[in-house]
Amino acid sequence: MLNIFRLKKMKRQFIYAVTIILFIGINFFLAGFSLRLDLSNGAAYTLSPATKKILKNLNSVVDIKFFASSDIPARLLPLKTDVVDLLAEYRQSGGGKINIQVLDPKTNSGAASQAADAGVPQIQFSQLEQDKYAVTSSYFGIALSYSKKKDVIPQVTNFSSLEYNLTSAIYKLSRKELVKVGTIGEPAPDVQGNSQLTNLTQLLSQQFTVDPLDISSSSAVIDPSYKTVLIFDDGQKSYSDNELSAIKSYLDQGGKAVFFVDGVSVDPSMQVTPSKSNLLPLIGDWGAGIENDLVLSSSAELVNFGNIRVSFLAPYPFWIITGDLNQQSSFFSNIQQLTYPWVSAISLKKKPGISEITLVKTTSQSWEQKGTFVLNPQTIPQPAAKDLKSFTVTADLKKPNGSEIVVIPSSRFALDQYLSQNTQNLEFILNILNELASSGALTGIRSRQVAFYPLPDLSTSQQEIFRYANILLLPLLFGVYGALRLMRRR
Repeated sequence: MLNIFRLKKMKRQFIYAVTIILFIGINFFLAGFSLRLDLSNGAAYTLSPATKKILKNLNSVVDIKFFASSDIPARLLPLKTDVVDLLAEYRQSGGGKINIQVLDPKTNSGAASQAADAGVPQIQFSQLEQDKYAVTSSYFGIALSYSKKKDVIPQVTNFSSLEYNLTSAIYKLSRKELVKVGTIGEPAPDVQGNSQLTNLTQLLSQQFTVDPLDISSSSAVIDPSYKTVLIFDDGQKSYSDNELSAIKSYLDQGGKAVFFVDGVSVDPSMQVTPSKSNLLPLIGDWGAGIENDLVLSSSAELVNFGNIRVSFLAPYPFWIITGDLNQQSSFFSNIQQLTYPWVSAISLKKKPGISEITLVKTTSQSWEQKGTFVLNPQTIPQPAAKDLKSFTVTADLKKPNGSEIVVIPSSRFALDQYLSQNTQNLEFILNILNELASSGALTGIRSRQVAFYPLPDLSTSQQEIFRYANILLLPLLFGVYGALRLMRRR
């Protein structure tokens, strides 16, 4: 009997030992494999194929430094975790070509110096803690370097567009030479003789070689090495047959262009005349008709009216503001609103072989003037309720041969004097050029939609109740369960 008991005990010990050995062996064998399933909304924690392709083609190492202060507001802690997780995915997909550092400039003086050298600023955050309103300055930005080139994302509080911003920065840094962008029909200098595109040119020159193009001669052509051209037309100029031919030929060969073209002409004396532009038929051949009207909106930019003695700020309905943006397009990374001075509506008509995408629409509280125009802010007629609707003010059109045009029916969209402090027009143009000039390399990088479900704001006493309930509830349930089992046994 004793021997049988010993045999059973030895058999049990043998099974335990084999189980432990198998468990350790299987874990050791599977250590080199990983299985990851992203069930988040929109696959928010998985890199896009376009990003993986760009990382795979890197020829040198990209150093990415995430500067995040230890004193950031509590509401940003989940965001910090998401940013660190995303950067870890870049490192994993980079095949040894991505170095990641997470630095705290508030506790590390060396990190503070690196942040200052890279151009990562301190950001002010407001928060309400213990019934006290406080403003703190914290770092929450990213610096990138590749070979001897550098770039910076000053703040990464918008996680939904972070992958696009990171990948486009890496793509820009890894280019062997600057992409060329051409301009046609630049507006005449202002009364002081200064260019009206100074801000745009300075911004674009950081990433592109920007050249004005002269296509007026009979033999002029647009060199295909210019990945995109910007074409300006205030409706007072008529392009020659040679110029039109050069533009058409460029587009037929797969070129890309951004048109800033007025539907009607508004001169400096605020007189409205029909547009003389013969670019309108060319754009119409793509299926985008620019209307002979001006769109107004109750969502409008503040404009300074008056003279040296008397002046006042008031919303001017002809300078519309809109945030109705096509978020499915990568053009709108980090863009919340745009300003359109004296803009016309676009009517889209389906053309064989051409795909059209509505990019920007006005708010539903918009209307139009047509035929008779009243631009004086004090005498603008108020619209009837039936006339209020949304208008398309920017469209993207593509052909199968790779040619593409973006139509913005406002020639003043990018001019210096019409850029307010809050406008993001220049950033929008930069995003368009980054996409068009990349030949689609950035296409498909989606916006990451991450939903947070925080607890509602609670008083201090309610917070204490929830805290102790979470601590005591589970042990209490086990205690009750054990007591019931004991009572049943008795």
